Amino acid sequence: MAKGGDKETAEVLRERLRRLEAAVEAAGLGLWEWDVRSGELTWNARNRELFGVEPDRPLTIADYPELVHPDDRDLVRDAYRRASEGPQDALFSMEHRTRPTAEARPRWILSRGRLLKDASGVVRAVGSNLDITDRKSAEERRSLVLRELAHRAKNGILVMMSFVAQTAKGVDTVEDFKAVLMARLQSMADSQDLVTQTSEGSLRLGDLLGRALTPFDPSRFDIDARLGELRISNDMVIAMALLLHELSTNAVKYGALSAPAGRVKLEQIPDDGPNAHLRWSETGGPKVNPPSRRGFGTRLLDISLRNNGGHVVARFEPQGFEADICFPVERD
Repeated sequence: MAKGGDKETAEVLRERLRRLEAAVEAAGLGLWEWDVRSGELTWNARNRELFGVEPDRPLTIADYPELVHPDDRDLVRDAYRRASEGPQDALFSMEHRTRPTAEARPRWILSRGRLLKDASGVVRAVGSNLDITDRKSAEERRSLVLRELAHRAKNGILVMMSFVAQTAKGVDTVEDFKAVLMARLQSMADSQDLVTQTSEGSLRLGDLLGRALTPFDPSRFDIDARLGELRISNDMVIAMALLLHELSTNAVKYGALSAPAGRVKLEQIPDDGPNAHLRWSETGGPKVNPPSRRGFGTRLLDISLRNNGGHVVARFEPQGFEADICFPVERD
């Protein structure tokens, strides 16, 4: 009876071990053990995979630092030192990267372990490693997005403050102030919609032109087809949208679009430099007289693209206003 019971107990233990091994494999856990006195390391297949170690390579503790990212080695040493100075059977946990190789980027590892001690000190360490690279990548992306949102929010507030201050100087009534300010803010909002709708870091200029010129009767614009395929960075989109809105508004108020037969031509001009060159030309409108003072629109033409590596040169020709717009584009 005893032998039968021992056999049954052994079978139960083996079944439990199989279940434990299956659970460890499903969780993707790398298991490790360190014999402190001999220095020998025992790693399961998953742990060797995490660190890029061959299945049959003997390992000792002397090999371990070279498998850790150089920037994280002190962190690993400090975590072990604090645990070794702690109470009996101390637990420790840390996050670190593996060593980068020519074949693979570093992985992020969550390492948990327990130090087993006797009267003379630590005799053995056992633990597990878990690949948390995906989680770390998500955290980095979230942090990047938050920083970008903060940056854009700050820039947006500064632009709106400028809008309010400069618009107030150029209008005579509260109604005019509201109309001009709301139009400029709506242009910002429309361009931001384009940025958020694209999953890429750039946008086709054709998409922006379609959105920015819609309120001004697109049939009165002659647009060079080559412009549509140029791509501009998301950082450039809002600046370019504001510029196009200001040019179109001025054309409606004072320029070609204020006359029934007036038209606006947008063409790409050859440019040997790294930037693209767009020329805005108005024809068929009233005779143009250079402004007696620099209004907000003129200042906007000067500064709109400067922070993004572009620039605008305006010319108040008698036959029609012109602007040469140079701006960086995304290259393939």
